[in-house]
Amino acid sequence: MNTKEYGQTLEYYIAQKLIDLGLDEFARPSKNSGGSTELGDVLNSQIHVEAKKRNTKSITIHEAVWDKMILQLPIDSKKIPCYALENNNNRRWMLLDLDMFFDLLKKAQENEN
Repeated sequence: MNTKEYGQTLEYYIAQKLIDLGLDEFARPSKNSGGSTELGDVLNSQIHVEAKKRNTKSITIHEAVWDKMILQLPIDSKKIPCYALENNNNRRWMLLDLDMFFDLLKKAQENEN
């Protein structure tokens, strides 16, 4: 498996989960992993994803990657910006802004009532 294919496995995982959960039946990895005119690493209607798979046990969150991802989003976008990470033990994390997390938590609570 080459480096590009290695990195794409997380993108395919995210796209398939969105499909399996019924959140977006058309989710798919973007062409060239965000390197084309398509924004983000996984095309879907819910979240704006920057996906990074590392061949190490530890992961690092790069502020510059987060800032670039936020700047790519159109001002009126409703998508949730997320930074997906996976290490060499296949452990996966999804990072989002803390205030956005609390907004989502509040909306979920409101939907329960």
